[in-house]
Amino acid sequence: MVNLIFGSHNHELAKSLVGHPYVGQLTKDEKIIVVDITKSMVKPRNILLTLKEHDVNSYTTIKQIYNARNVYRSFIKDSNTDM
Repeated sequence: MVNLIFGSHNHELAKSLVGHPYVGQLTKDEKIIVVDITKSMVKPRNILLTLKEHDVNSYTTIKQIYNARNVYRSFIKDSNTDM
């Protein structure tokens, strides 16, 4: 637990932003790339490598790739159901 007393934190700041929720968000362009590559049945690790090639300073992790793929697949399943 982090306690805030008198405007200062009782812990050191993170040296790396890897895994940080805000930095780990995919941009709109990255989401489009993930969807396009997912349609081609490419493995998630190769999708991550492609994103890293486009942006060397990207902090995207494999978990965010899996989450984006699941969102896309659930969207496709929902749009295919008839009532």
